[in-house]
Amino acid sequence: MGRRDQRPGGCLPAIVSFALLLFAHTAVAAPDARVAVDVGVVVASHEGTTMDPALSSIRNQLQSMFNYSSYRMVDRLKRSLSVGETGEFALPGNRSMRVTPAPAKGDKVRLAVQVMEGERNLVSTTLGLSRGGMVILGGPSYQKGVLILIISAE
Repeated sequence: MGRRDQRPGGCLPAIVSFALLLFAHTAVAAPDARVAVDVGVVVASHEGTTMDPALSSIRNQLQSMFNYSSYRMVDRLKRSLSVGETGEFALPGNRSMRVTPAPAKGDKVRLAVQVMEGERNLVSTTLGLSRGGMVILGGPSYQKGVLILIISAE
């Protein structure tokens, strides 16, 4: 009588494939995952030589990236957003920033960012960072200097 194939591990590839698929699925942030977005709004200029004490921990980064003598934190904005949800942050000078968290793997965060002046799009980019990490974004001119946005996410 015909004997069925008794090779060991005949269904193993299917189990491994299913396990890998399951792992890949859980490694991506769920659509309802929350991302705490924190935006520091800094005005940098050549007026004076002050460094806001709130910026002392990133003094070296600011001075190596930008050529200004004064850095002043003017606002700190925080919002918790779901993946796919857009939050709007008011910026000085009739500007705003829209942030939308996107799906990301592991402990990473992806943020779609738009800086607007009224209805005009000034900057549109996607930032990738580790949870708890930070990105410093040089922004548009403001008063006698520029806006610098310090964006972090948890």
